[in-house]
Amino acid sequence: MNFIIHFGIIANALLLYILIKNALKQVQFKILFVIFSWILFTQISLFGFINQNEIIFYPVFLFQDTITISIGPFLYLYVRAIFFPDKHIIKDNYKHFIIPILYLLFSSIPKLIELIQRPETFGHIREGVESILAMSTIYTLIYCIVALKTLSKTKKLIMQYYTHISPNDVNWLQKFLYGTVIVFGIDISLTIYELVFPGISFSVGIISFFIVFLIVYLAYHGISQTKILLPEFLFTKEEISFEQDSSKNEINNPRNKVIYDLKEMNSLKQELEKLIQKEKWYLIPELSLKSVSEELQISDKKLSYLLNQYMNVSFYDYINYLRVEEVKQKILDPSYAQYTLLGIALDCGFNSKTSFNRTFQRFEGITPSNFKKNQAIA
Repeated sequence: MNFIIHFGIIANALLLYILIKNALKQVQFKILFVIFSWILFTQISLFGFINQNEIIFYPVFLFQDTITISIGPFLYLYVRAIFFPDKHIIKDNYKHFIIPILYLLFSSIPKLIELIQRPETFGHIREGVESILAMSTIYTLIYCIVALKTLSKTKKLIMQYYTHISPNDVNWLQKFLYGTVIVFGIDISLTIYELVFPGISFSVGIISFFIVFLIVYLAYHGISQTKILLPEFLFTKEEISFEQDSSKNEINNPRNKVIYDLKEMNSLKQELEKLIQKEKWYLIPELSLKSVSEELQISDKKLSYLLNQYMNVSFYDYINYLRVEEVKQKILDPSYAQYTLLGIALDCGFNSKTSFNRTFQRFEGITPSNFKKNQAIA
């Protein structure tokens, strides 16, 4: 148990060091720093608890006792900060912390005072407060579920509006939130188990193990998550019905959604192909649906309909397929022989090695390096 907690503390401290050194300029990483600082103090508190060390345990007890009710709002704001960067996000969302503050004042602080005055209660800090722990855990679970719903809607919108962001870019965060739900689910289960079998207290060790696992996972994946910026107005747009569009060439189908005139769609398709393929707009790294619709002088809703309904392709796939084809042509072009694969990818509109490799393999079924080797052999 001591080994697990020691490992967790070291991993957490390393992650905080990386955040301080490289990433605290972005608001999402400031929130992440708070989250992992809280977890670090909680780990130190658990270490003091397991080793019956009051000098270590008491100073950080409040972090350990409030983490179950505080981590949920912080995780929710972290998700929002990734997609909607705002330096005032904590200030503007203070209401989410009212209940954790009340919990601190009327539960955690009195509990700490009781522990200091009655050291014999040190042995099992969960005893007698199972209902409060359950309520605080449920509070965090609600925030995790809301954050997961935000992610689910985000992944859908990404492919409709952007080409430089992949839905896979948020998979790690989705898994982390599911992991958090599992940890708190285990916590609730163990609390119930301890009620049925009093005197058995191994929950701290089990929970510590899963917390350490999540820390390592987020440390590996979370630091590089800096480029996803999804304007909040897109969430509102997604809920707007097509029937609100006032275009002259629209008629309603039985579902009360708009079907655009086929001639208009065919004409728009030709204009789109001229802009994207002939003028090579797909080479623009941060090309978005909005920028294309503005150039075509149509609404982004109409352009989305053209792609998804008329051409049966997402904006993301449409643009990145052309980028992959451009990469293939340049790999075969002797004038690009001195270029690295990454250099070619960046020249073709991709903005990262990870995104390029993933997209290329998705369309071609083979990695870019293997494709290049095969062409050299041929």
